[in-house]
Amino acid sequence: MARKMIEQITCDGCMAKTGLSVEAVTELTVGTDTYDLCQEHAARFAAYFADLFTPTTIAAAAA
Repeated sequence: MARKMIEQITCDGCMAKTGLSVEAVTELTVGTDTYDLCQEHAARFAAYFADLFTPTTIAAAAA
């Protein structure tokens, strides 16, 4: 009998916060650490990094 194995990759953020198994859609790698993220957590991290790396008006004026 043939068998087919299906692997579901779950969001590390959802699993840590709620224990729920939510499907991951993207990977985030920081240095040597890799995290699997759902769409919601991916959007949160993208917004966080965009805010973190956007120059402030004070820094832009000093340049």
